[in-house]
Amino acid sequence: MVELIIQNNKVEFRGQWFDIVSSKLDGGYCLVNLVNQDNDLIVSFGGNETTINGIVQTSAQMIIDTLSNGQS
Repeated sequence: MVELIIQNNKVEFRGQWFDIVSSKLDGGYCLVNLVNQDNDLIVSFGGNETTINGIVQTSAQMIIDTLSNGQS
């Protein structure tokens, strides 16, 4: 299970904080471009495989909606 934290419009992923540059649906997954001073990543998150602030995201659309709100 992938665990994300959203705080102050930043996303914590694997111990690092990122800005979200873009996100889009790709089949049953959400592709997210995460950027910080050291990294520029495109990461795939799936429904029922991802939590955001402790809440299981049941679909890729739910992940996009939660990330685009900047808070959960």
